Amino acid sequence: MNALNDNATRPSAPDFHKQVLWLIGGLLIFRIAVLLLSPYNLDGDEAQYWAWSKDLDWGYYTKPPGIAAVIAFFTSIFGDAEWAVRIGSPILHSVTAYLIYRTARHLFSGATGFAAAAFYLLMPGVFYSSNLMTTDVPLLLCWALGLNAWVHLRDKASWSRAVQLGLALGLGFLSKYAMLFFVGAIFLALLTDPQTRRGLVNLKGVLVIAIFAAFVTPNMLWNLNHDFATLAHTADNADFTEGGIPFKPLKFLEFISYQFAVFGPVSLVLLMVAIRAAFQNKLLKPSKSLALFSIIPLLVISMQALLSKADANWAVTAYVGGCILVGHYCIKNWPRLKKLTVGWLLAQTAICLSVMAFYAMPSVVNQAGRANDLKRGRGWLETVKVLEDRFRQGHDGLAFEAIAVDKRKHFYALNYYGLPETAPLFMWMYKSRPNNNHAEITHPLTANNGPVLVVKYHTNSEHMEAFKDDFERLEALPPLDVDLGGGIRRQLNLWAGYGYRPTQTR
Repeated sequence: MNALNDNATRPSAPDFHKQVLWLIGGLLIFRIAVLLLSPYNLDGDEAQYWAWSKDLDWGYYTKPPGIAAVIAFFTSIFGDAEWAVRIGSPILHSVTAYLIYRTARHLFSGATGFAAAAFYLLMPGVFYSSNLMTTDVPLLLCWALGLNAWVHLRDKASWSRAVQLGLALGLGFLSKYAMLFFVGAIFLALLTDPQTRRGLVNLKGVLVIAIFAAFVTPNMLWNLNHDFATLAHTADNADFTEGGIPFKPLKFLEFISYQFAVFGPVSLVLLMVAIRAAFQNKLLKPSKSLALFSIIPLLVISMQALLSKADANWAVTAYVGGCILVGHYCIKNWPRLKKLTVGWLLAQTAICLSVMAFYAMPSVVNQAGRANDLKRGRGWLETVKVLEDRFRQGHDGLAFEAIAVDKRKHFYALNYYGLPETAPLFMWMYKSRPNNNHAEITHPLTANNGPVLVVKYHTNSEHMEAFKDDFERLEALPPLDVDLGGGIRRQLNLWAGYGYRPTQTR
C-alpha cells in the first residue's frame, strides 16, 4: 500500500521509472506508426508552419517563431513528407510526459509521477494533437520544463535551475504567447508561497528575467518592424465589439464543454475536486501553489469565452500541472479511487483508439457520412493538378501571369503541394497592408496587366465589391470542382483578372 501513497518516503519505495519509460515508449512507437500510415494531407495551418520553417525569422504574422524552428529541425533530418512535418508532435509530447513524471515524482512520489504521465499521454487532446503539428506542442513542452524548474527552485535554488526556468519561459513565449499565463502563476506563487520567494527573490530570479528578456526582445523587435503584426493578430482574436463587451453565456458553456473533450470528462471533474482539496489543505503542501498553474489559464480563457470567444485548445496549458494534481489526488485516495482511475484511463484510451481507427479508414468515414470532418486534409494534390491545367490553358489566347488566392489556408496548402513549381502563386490583398496572414507579407499580388487566374473563396458582398474594385476587368471561369470523397467536394470560384492595382484605400 505504501508504494501507492504520496506519503511514502522510504528509500525502497518504487520510483516507477521503468514503467513510465515503457508507457511513453510504447505510445510513441504507436503514434509514429499512425503518422507513417496516415492517408491525410497537411491542412492549411500545418502547411503554413512548414513554409515558415523554410524561411526562419523571429516572428510571423499570426504566431511567434517556435513552431517553425521545431519543424525545421525535424525536416532537416527526415525530409519534407507529411509525416516528417508532424513527427515532432509525438516526440515532443513524449518528452513532456517524461518531464511531468519527473516533476510529480519530485513533488510527491513515483506513483504520482506515473499516474500524472498516464493522465497526460492518454488525455483525448494529446491523442488528437499527436497526429498534427501545432503551436501547442512546443508550448506544452516548455510549460512542463518550466514547472520542473520551479519545483526544484522551491526546494533548492540553484543557478542551473534558474537557467532552466529562464529558457522554459523564453522558448515557451516564442512558441505561443500563452506562456505568459505561466508568468502570472509564478507571480501569484511569489505572493503566496514562501518557498517560491526563497527560490526566486534573489540574483537567480534576476537571471531568470534576463534570460526571458533575451528571448522576448528579438520577437518584439520583429513586431516593431512589422506594425506589431503578431500582437495585433493576438488582440484581434479577442474579438471584442466596439459597442461594449457583451456577455456570451452560450460561448462560455461551449468552451467548458470543449474542456471535457480535451482533458476527458472524468479527468476534468477530478481536477476540479483536486483543486478544491488543495485549497482546503487536504493534499500535500505544494498542491495549492501547483493549482495556480491550472487555475490561471482556465480562469482567463473562461472569461475570454464569456466576453467574446475561445477555442477549445486555448487553455490547454492548464492540464500540464493539472495531470500532476489529479495524479496526486488519485494516489492519495488510491483505495477509494483505484477502480475509477484505472477504469477511466482504460475506457478513455479505448474510446480514443476507436476514434483514431475510424478516421484512419477514409472509406469507412465516407460511408458513415463524416467526410466533412476531414475535408481540409483531403484532395490537395488533385486541386493542384486542376489549377495547373487551368493555368496552362490561359485566357483569350493570353498566358496567365500568376495564380492569386484570397484564403490563407488555401495559399499554404497549394504551396506545400507544389503549385509554385509550375505557376507563380500570390495572395490577393483585401486591404492596403497585410491584414490577415503572413502570406500577405511575403507573397502579395503586385500590380500587373494580367491575366491573373484568381481562386476565390470568399463570396460575401463586401469581399466581392472590393475584389471587383481592384481589377479593371474580371471574367468568371468554370469553377474548380474536386471530389474529396463521401459526397464532399472542394468548389472554388475561378476568375480571369486584368489590370490589377492593389487597393490604397481599404
